[in-house]
Amino acid sequence: MSDKARVHSRFNATNNLEFFDQNTQERVFALTALFYEDDFLAAGKQAFPTTATQGIDWVKKLVETSGAPSVAGVASGQFGQVQLALDATSEKQEATLYWADNKHLDPTKGFEFECRAALSVLPSASGVEAVFGVAGSWIDGPDNNTEYLQFGASGNGTMLMRSQDGSVQNAISAGVTLTAGAFHIFRIDASNTQDVGCYIDGVRYNTAGQIKFGATGLLQPYLSVYKPSGTGVATLVVDYVRLFSNRS
Repeated sequence: MSDKARVHSRFNATNNLEFFDQNTQERVFALTALFYEDDFLAAGKQAFPTTATQGIDWVKKLVETSGAPSVAGVASGQFGQVQLALDATSEKQEATLYWADNKHLDPTKGFEFECRAALSVLPSASGVEAVFGVAGSWIDGPDNNTEYLQFGASGNGTMLMRSQDGSVQNAISAGVTLTAGAFHIFRIDASNTQDVGCYIDGVRYNTAGQIKFGATGLLQPYLSVYKPSGTGVATLVVDYVRLFSNRS
């Protein structure tokens, strides 16, 4: 392929052929046994029920008392977008998008998660957080989940690389602070569970062997904004979610 071509190909760590945009490092396709993509395009992909519904992949979870946290498609959002938002009501709130605990993803089979996302409103107070990646079954508070591989942001938008495999929990600073509204491509590469890589716009931010993942339970995509109390706010906007893995 010409070096001038925008889309390049290469073999990944598990010897699968993948195609990526050399300008953004977005993986546009990979020849893996499992390939899932949601670009949240068109009206039918932008309305989310609160219980599992035939024909719809995602379910939203809203936790509030009197406020109005929300999960909704962004009307006429460029490339198709979904937005998860907390409001300033002083209370515990959560807005989460997930597969209703229908867990299908095996992190031990050459697994990769990728999404294009932005924080249009940075977490504004201590305890307010946004997380996106994969996790086990829903539980009250993303830090309480028994298994996850995620990116996260808290406080002023400083990015964290998060993992929990049932025995070791990590929340490692990437040394990157997001600018409100700026989209980035986030990728978690668990093709080697003894050296899980966390990438932002194609740059790896954790050191070799810093994140290991010893759990073998099945996971699901998990996008969330959460606060345990107070008037803090945060808004997470996701353009697409892509998942890749082998079957053995």
